[in-house]
Amino acid sequence: MRIFKLNAEEEAAAEEFLQQHRHPEINKGTIGGHINFIFTPTSIGNACTIKCTICDSEKNITDYNCW
Repeated sequence: MRIFKLNAEEEAAAEEFLQQHRHPEINKGTIGGHINFIFTPTSIGNACTIKCTICDSEKNITDYNCW
């Protein structure tokens, strides 16, 4: 089993993205599952992209300083 974690810098970047992509005008269902975290394991670290499925915006939030 793989567990992916965000460090403090990545968490802050994710929170900023989440605040910008709340979309209160759209019903997202009871669990609000409109945000995807996409982890890409590489040989030197895990890259992380966050994506809003409502507006298709995405942002790479990987903290490359920890690689």
